[in-house]
Amino acid sequence: MKSDKSFLEFLGSGGVTLKVGAIAILGILLILFGGIFSTEKAVDIQSSEERVAEMCSLIDGVGQCRVMMTYYPDDQDRVYAVLVLCDGADSVKVREQITSMFTSLYGIGSNRVKIGRLIE
Repeated sequence: MKSDKSFLEFLGSGGVTLKVGAIAILGILLILFGGIFSTEKAVDIQSSEERVAEMCSLIDGVGQCRVMMTYYPDDQDRVYAVLVLCDGADSVKVREQITSMFTSLYGIGSNRVKIGRLIE
């Protein structure tokens, strides 16, 4: 309750319009900059997924490939799990090579790599 009283006292002291305006501007700036940073992160994630999908497609037997990666909620730089959809998913050898690639690249367990057949 102390913080509520301090905020009300802050607003109650002179220049309320100026203070409310400053708080509103600060809130708008936080929203704008928060959106920019999350957009940049989304672009980075998409770029990483495309780059890794391109590397996967170079593995013998993979063919066309799409990759989706999920990240730890508290650490957006660490990959949590990977979904790979590719033409060669029916081959045990291809699945083993893809799984090995992702476990090595991102230090995740093989149980966090799912591979399925790409249907287009």
